[in-house]
Amino acid sequence: MAQVAFYGSRLLVLLAGWQIAAANGFSENQIKAAYLYNFAKFVEWPAEALPSDANLKLCVVGADALDGALHDFEGRKAGEHVMTVETHGFSDPSLTGCHMVFIGNSEAGHFVSLLKALANSPVLTLSDISDFAEKGGGIGLRFLDNKVVFEVNLESINNAGLRLPGQLLNIASYVYGR
Repeated sequence: MAQVAFYGSRLLVLLAGWQIAAANGFSENQIKAAYLYNFAKFVEWPAEALPSDANLKLCVVGADALDGALHDFEGRKAGEHVMTVETHGFSDPSLTGCHMVFIGNSEAGHFVSLLKALANSPVLTLSDISDFAEKGGGIGLRFLDNKVVFEVNLESINNAGLRLPGQLLNIASYVYGR
């Protein structure tokens, strides 16, 4: 999978490029994983939550979440941080030490309680569960009209103390709490 680092107005090109990549043999799960990797580059965490010399920890919750495609980003740079990827159980208390938590479809029955446990922590929550952002998750990925789109819950993002660039919000398919 290509690694592209665009900033500012080039964010639109970056994310649009992953939709085009679907036609070039990438699976839906690989494209969703690429979105997560690129979100990691553009989201801003509070300095005390993610110091400049720290690794960015992506925690994956759920059986076969995105068919393991997220593990392809282990050791890659996301901005100034090296990304680490760990697999966790849904009731794992160490999730609060994560910077990003991807919740797989296998956890559809548990995700609301997981979101409550992470509430107000500087953690970006992400999932491809259909109503994830609507029910309080940070960013929800969806597959519509043969392309991957994403929804943002701005209240959840703000409560976590995170910041998303305006360009990212402008290309979201829907922003809750705007």
